[in-house]
Amino acid sequence: MNQSLKEALTICDEIEELLANAMPAPDTQKLDRIRFLAGQLGGHDSYITDQANKLRSRAAIYFSARRHQSQQGGADGLMREMRYSLLNAIRNQVSALQAGMD
Repeated sequence: MNQSLKEALTICDEIEELLANAMPAPDTQKLDRIRFLAGQLGGHDSYITDQANKLRSRAAIYFSARRHQSQQGGADGLMREMRYSLLNAIRNQVSALQAGMD
């Protein structure tokens, strides 16, 4: 597997670990780390960059004092979107890019 694609999967795993025990409350340390990691995902292709940017914006809402409460599905909906929709979309795109290289 291409090294940068392998790193993308490792980044997804780290983001998922950060989200696994996260609470919907201000946590600048986790938010900053997720923002940094999501920024590292950019550049593989436009779809991954788009999904990573969505992840960054959703994390900012999740780790706010109250903004997560006004989202459809609330904090739980945001967490499902980040962990399952966005991270899985990134992983699937990485797999598709890898398959195209083989």
